[in-house]
Amino acid sequence: MKEQQLNFDGVEKESLKDFAERAYLDYSMYVILDRALPHLGDGLKPVQRRIVYAMSELGLAAGAKHKKSARTVGDVIGKFHPHGDSACYEAMVHMAQDFAYRYPIVDGQGNWGSTDDPKSFAQCDTPSRGSPGMRRCCSRNWVRARSTGFRTSTVRWRSRPCCRPGAEFAAQRRLRDSRRHGDRHSAAQPARSGEGLRGAARRSGSQHAQDHGQHQGPRSATGGEIVSPRDDLVQMYETGSGSFRARATYEIEDGQIVIDALPFQVSGAKVQEQIAAQMQQKKLPMVEDLRDESDHENPTRLVIVPKSNRVDIQALMTHLFATTDLERNYRVNLNVIAMDGRPRVMD
Repeated sequence: MKEQQLNFDGVEKESLKDFAERAYLDYSMYVILDRALPHLGDGLKPVQRRIVYAMSELGLAAGAKHKKSARTVGDVIGKFHPHGDSACYEAMVHMAQDFAYRYPIVDGQGNWGSTDDPKSFAQCDTPSRGSPGMRRCCSRNWVRARSTGFRTSTVRWRSRPCCRPGAEFAAQRRLRDSRRHGDRHSAAQPARSGEGLRGAARRSGSQHAQDHGQHQGPRSATGGEIVSPRDDLVQMYETGSGSFRARATYEIEDGQIVIDALPFQVSGAKVQEQIAAQMQQKKLPMVEDLRDESDHENPTRLVIVPKSNRVDIQALMTHLFATTDLERNYRVNLNVIAMDGRPRVMD
């Protein structure tokens, strides 16, 4: 029996090297554009935008009754987001944590994590709804754009909004959620709305901004203070990349040191462990006791008791800033998806 000759006429041929390179680059670009980076138009990542849109479709506004988070997560992964429920719910939890977002988008009841363990949240049975801050992220324009066949150019649409309504034509004048909230992956800390507006006014040459000067760097949801030189902050904002240092703030009460604010994403329990370890190793002979008096009214209240009133408190805190997470360095890389759909570092 004769062997059948294979005919490869008309079949596209490509080397394995070229195919693997192109396939890997295509997948990498997909991950960047559809998962990792926020969009300049609204400051939201795709999963965040889909969560906001699903909640708006379910009528979960700020004044609505709370519903199980599983309802929102189910709509998101069933209709818009081709990924698992755990990743989607974790993104939703992050949007509800007031120690991660200065203006949370989701209002949740129950256990949504803590500063000491942000991933200690409960499962999808927690009730949730939109927060007052979600009103900036959704609008009736979504409904209007869908009903008019998107001829009004309100927002690009692909079975769901590709960008927040109004954000495309207002990208140069509206305060972005990516500056207000920050993001651990793009290394941008949250800022107050007023700070962003003052920065924009400074950029436009406003006399008010010139009188009051440039704002002193990002302000995180957990507080703390920036200790980097002003020139480093200006360069960071002008180039879109750089670094800055932030440290905890403290007060003196009856001779005791009370730490009332920690740098962004610093755990109070971790700081306690670091100080306690030094006490056990006899590296802090000037410290007599360490207590955690944090409660609902005072989310951060760490009390350090010196051995006597002759202890140099400033020298003690300088040592702790250098050896614990009471002071941290943050890398800044303002990498976002621009209005032309391409990722780039922007000022």
